[in-house]
Amino acid sequence: MVCVARAELMWSGPALKNWFWQGLFVLHVTSLVFAKENPVKAKVGNIIHLPCCLALPSTESLSNYRVYWQTEKEEVVMAYSAGKPLGNDPKYENRIKMDLQNLTMSIFPVKLSDTDTYKCIVQVIEKGPSKLCDRTVDLVVEADFSKPVISADVPKDACGTTEVMVNCSSHGGFPAPRVSGILNNMSVDWQTNLSDSKESLYNVTAKLQLNLTEDIFLTCTIEYDDFKVSSNYTLKKLKECPSSPTPPPQGVIIASSLVLICIFLVAIALLLKYFRCHGCEQLQCSHYPVPQDPAVGTEMKDGVRGVIDLSEVTSEAASF
Repeated sequence: MVCVARAELMWSGPALKNWFWQGLFVLHVTSLVFAKENPVKAKVGNIIHLPCCLALPSTESLSNYRVYWQTEKEEVVMAYSAGKPLGNDPKYENRIKMDLQNLTMSIFPVKLSDTDTYKCIVQVIEKGPSKLCDRTVDLVVEADFSKPVISADVPKDACGTTEVMVNCSSHGGFPAPRVSGILNNMSVDWQTNLSDSKESLYNVTAKLQLNLTEDIFLTCTIEYDDFKVSSNYTLKKLKECPSSPTPPPQGVIIASSLVLICIFLVAIALLLKYFRCHGCEQLQCSHYPVPQDPAVGTEMKDGVRGVIDLSEVTSEAASF
């Protein structure tokens, strides 16, 4: 019973209020530590307005305040004291302006180098400068990439199945991009070449090697931060290559060769026979024919061939 009474006393009255206020204090400190405003984003060439921690009522002027706009490195961008400007950073010359009522600082045109953390500090100068409030703003400057340009290196006399190199390029953007693509409703990975620059605009070139076996519909997308820009490209299948004549089988080649050889040999034989017969005819025509009658003979006398009757020679021989 005594323990129960002590427990009830611990959670009653002043003790409970003390724990409550301590909890609120811890929650407030935690929120201040972890709470952070989202960065303000601006595009190169546009105008951006950076808010301050105080907006003066319309019945009050800036003459009682001192306002500083400075970077994270405590470089003063612009300042006002008792309603009068104290000068601007030459880096922002003719590009910044402060609203004298809500103390918002405007930058125009925004440059890539304006990416920084800015802090607005407001002081009251009635009884000596004393800090009234401050506010930190992160400025992130971005630049739009150009619409991607897609081209394909197709050989002039290409036909049939051919390897094609497709190029996708874009320039003038920030921050560093990521290149993605869709090929006939399928994701593809590009070989990306990015200009290495953290203080200037990026140029990006991506390559993709394809086998052109069918009609291709291709999309190239440049993604940077929360933005993206894309282009489409169509490649038509190449015409078929003319078919080369099919060589005849080896057996047909051998048989054809043998036939040609035989024809050649027969032609040679016929030519030899022709010339031989023709020579014989000429030889026979160059001599007189020999008489076929046995009773008839020939006699050469004084170089003149004569015909002698053999019966007469026989009778003359008998008379002797």
